[in-house]
Order: sequence, then structure tokens, then C-alpha cells
Amino acid sequence: MKRPLNVLSVFCSVPSQSCGIQMFLLSPIPSSCSFLQAYAQGPSDPPSLAPSKSSAPSDAPSEVPSLKPSAAPSDEPSLKPSAEPSLLPSLAPSDAPSLTPSAEPSLEPSLKPSASPSDVPSLQPTDVPSLTPSAQPSDAPSDLPSVSPSMAPSVSAAPSSTPSAPPTRPEPQIEIDFTGFCLNFVNSTLPVATYTNFYTFLGDAMETEIINYLNPKLTTPGQRILSLAITEIDGNAVGRRLEERKLADSLTEVKYDLTFEQFCTRGNCDDATQLTQAALDFLITNVATLVNSTAFLEALKNDLVTNHNIDLADLNGMEKTQSGGCTPTFVVNSIFPMMYYPDWAGANTGCIADGNEDEYMRLNPEGYYLFDKLVDCCSRHYSWNYNECAGIDNAALGPDGEALYYPDWEGENKSCKNDGGQPEYMSNNPTAWMFETLEACCTARYSWNMNDCVGAAGATTVTGSNKWYPNWEDFVCVQDCVGDSPCGGLAESWDPLYDTVNTCCDTKLNWVTECVTKSGGTSTGATAAAATTSGKWYVDYDTDTCKQDCVGSAPCGGAAESWEVLYDTVSACCQGKLWWVESCGPYAG
Repeated sequence: MKRPLNVLSVFCSVPSQSCGIQMFLLSPIPSSCSFLQAYAQGPSDPPSLAPSKSSAPSDAPSEVPSLKPSAAPSDEPSLKPSAEPSLLPSLAPSDAPSLTPSAEPSLEPSLKPSASPSDVPSLQPTDVPSLTPSAQPSDAPSDLPSVSPSMAPSVSAAPSSTPSAPPTRPEPQIEIDFTGFCLNFVNSTLPVATYTNFYTFLGDAMETEIINYLNPKLTTPGQRILSLAITEIDGNAVGRRLEERKLADSLTEVKYDLTFEQFCTRGNCDDATQLTQAALDFLITNVATLVNSTAFLEALKNDLVTNHNIDLADLNGMEKTQSGGCTPTFVVNSIFPMMYYPDWAGANTGCIADGNEDEYMRLNPEGYYLFDKLVDCCSRHYSWNYNECAGIDNAALGPDGEALYYPDWEGENKSCKNDGGQPEYMSNNPTAWMFETLEACCTARYSWNMNDCVGAAGATTVTGSNKWYPNWEDFVCVQDCVGDSPCGGLAESWDPLYDTVNTCCDTKLNWVTECVTKSGGTSTGATAAAATTSGKWYVDYDTDTCKQDCVGSAPCGGAAESWEVLYDTVSACCQGKLWWVESCGPYAG
């Protein structure tokens, strides 16, 4: 194996020669330069286990000293110093932050923003809105609200097969007058001379006892006796005030009528006559059973004593009662009401009341399928076709015949109109979509763009409060009114209103020079807002100073906002919030 070419520049001193030589060692080195032989051979493959140690530093130190000598070298310096500084700064930063902050803020802002936001809002808001919106909405909400509701609302083709609980009053219903019932008092004398109201008391007692006896025996749902009225006493017709008639105390016969209520089993009540005859048969049989009993007479006496303060001894002349030989008749007094229901199975353009509603409608509570009033049924089930359903003409006109206002969603969508060009669904339900005045329409449909709404329609009657509110685009205060400056249009619901321009400027725009003048007002010094300030101190982060909660010249900084932390003295304010600012005070900055 060939050795590598050894090129050495050395100074060699031997007995036979002394020279500086450069050799290309292609052949063995002379024995006189034995030290070169060892050098030329290169390091030993196994290094020495006992390396030599110099007892004295080198007499020939390096001619090229370090360019960055250590000021305080370590006793054990690193064998591999870092070529780059640490990416993790100190965990103990300076107690005094820099008075000259960086021109390039961090790409990762703090998760805990300042508790004292700036009084001057940004002119360039973020393109990505917050997931937690502000309690004070934007001055420029969306220009694209929903165009219009559906003109063809869905209608269920199959109502629920499991209706709700049975109704409290199924419909329709009939009311019947049964006339000509007779009650005979046998061998009886009544104390009419002692008690001038006795016949009235007797009628009340008969009504109570007869109705309380018969109603529990009525088993058909919806049947009940409503009232009883005496019509004759011994052939003498009587009016409502029985005591006014000079009737004999020797009583033989009393005629009376009963008013009865009955539900129909079919929607159109075409079975009313059949139902009434069955009810009459029931009454004749059961009334006879009652009045022929001794228990009935005793019940009458007990009622007169208990409820009308009649002395029992005065009733000894009432000896016996029995059913008379009268033949009662009946009159169907009223059928009320055949209720309105949605005509889904027919033309499906409105509600009808013909008694032919489906069974599931009658089995549900009144007010969902069945309605006493047509307008209620139309409002619930045909709001999209209300005009036709309710049979109303010119519904899009106001009480004086003037055209109503409607939102112009299908046009420029900036305001309300009253030109009669509203969509059909609005005409069919003007109560929901149309308004008597422009202001009412704009308030309901364009509250987010109120000024443009009333202005676009050329309104001249709409007025504001004439108070003042801040205009954050121009940083002036404007008046809540429609017209030339200083009117700024009608204030939005979230705009704070102030009685004077001075109060508005001092409270919301106190950093704006000549705010009052720019707003079209005349400066009058301190305003009524001073009465609501505390005189305490708060931080003005724009100037790194503490300002006083008051309105006027320095050190007043205007009325403090609700979120400001207030301090009793300027020193406490500086020490608490601006301790690193040496010049902190009311006049600094």
C-alpha cells in the first residue's frame, strides 16, 4: 500500500547539514532526522493512554488572538457555545416598561385586553366581526333583509290523528225553552201576608231543588238545565217581581218553565228536534217523580228557612205537592254558534261555518280549529289570504280612506311607500304588513336605516327630540332632527342623547378641539353634565396622564365613562395606573 505524499516545511539541524528544506517524501527519511520519521508516519492508530502534559505554557502563543475575548471567562466554559441566541426571553422582565413601545406589535395579542378602552374608536374596524357582538350595534347594519315572507305557506294535509284532551264546550250547541210544567200545592196556605217577597223566595227554592235533582241524572254530555222561572200562580200571569202582585195566600197551582242546554251530535244540528223531544220525555218523567215525593216538600221548606229566613212554623200550611195535569211544550230558542273552521277540504281560500267540520275539529279545544268569529279563524289559518277570507274590501286603506304605507322590499328597499303597489299578500293581511303613517312603517321595517327611510319618502312631518348625540364618523355632535345642519337625522335607539351640544361634546368628544364650534353650537363653558361628575381622577391612556372627572378646562378631562376606575387624588391615580411614568400628573403630555 502506498503511503500518502508527505509535504513538510521544516528546519532540520543534523551534524552533516543545517538547512531549511521542503521535501517531497517519496523515499525513506534519513535516520539523522528521526523525529521527522515519526512525524511523517502520522498519528498512531491507538492514541496514547497517558498523553503528555506541558509543564509550562508555550513560548510561542498564537499570533491571531480571539476577536471576542470573554470579559469573565467561565471556569468551565462550554465546549459548544450557541451560535444563536435563545428564542425564549427572560421570565423576569424589567419592572419599568419602555417609554418608547415597539412600532411593530406582537402577532399574538394579549388574551386579556385593557380594562380601560380608548375613548377614540378605530376608523378602520376589523374585517372579521366578533363572535360576541357589542351591546351597541353598528351604525350601518345589513342592507339586505329578507325580501318577503312566503306567499304560499304550507298547510298540513293530515291533521294529527291523536287530538288533544276533550274540549270544555263542544260545538255547535242548542238552547231549548220547555214551557208549561205544573206543580200543585194540595190543601196549602202560604204566609204571603207575613212575607211580602214569599213568592220570589218560593221560585228560588223550586229552581234550586228541581235543578239540583235533575242535572245529576242527565247522562248525555252537554245536557243541563240552566234556569227555572215561575210564569203563573192560580191562573194569574206573573212578572219577574212576584211580590208586587196581590196574590191569594191559598195556593193551588204553580206553572213554570225550564231552560235547557243540549249539544248537537251532528255539526249542522239537523238532529235538534229529535234531541229536544228525548229531553222533554226525560224531564216529564223525572219532574213528576220528584214533586210527588214528600222529600221534595221538606226540601222546599228547608230551603225557605235556611236561605230566606222564613220561620218554619209559618210553613205549616204547606201540606203536599204533586205533579199537575199540564202538557209541557218546547221551543228551540237558539242554535249557537255554528263555528267557523278552515275550509281545507273545499276551496281552501277561507273559513266557513256550515256545521260540517270534521270530527277531529270538534274534539279539539275551541280556538284552534273552531272560532266564534270569522276574523279570528282567518287570522290563524288564512293570514296569507286574509282579505278574501274575511270578506274585506279596500283593506289597504286607512280609517280616512288614505292609502297605507308598506315596506318597499321588492323595489329599492330603502323606505316605505303608499302608492298602492304593495304585493297581494300585504293587501290580504294589512294588519301585519301595512301602516297608517310613514314613521310607523319605517320604525317597524327600517329601524336600522331610519334616516334614509323617512328622507327617501320625502317626509316633512317626522321630527326628533332635538337633543344632541355624537357622530362618530365626523367626531362632532349633531342634533336629533331631520333637516339642515346641525340636524344629523333621527337618532338611533342606541345613540346617547344630551340636552345641549356642550354636554355632548364634553361627555363623548372631550379630546376634540373646538368640538362645540365644529358641531354648530356656541361654547358656554361648563354644562349641566358637571352636576353628574364626581371630581375624582381617572387615567387618560392617550396622554399617559390622570384627568379629573369634571367638565371644563384642565385638569378636567370630561365626564368619566362607566368603566373608568376612579381615584380620590391625582397621586393615587398615577401610582395605581401609571407608576412607570415619571411625569404623570394632570398637565403632563
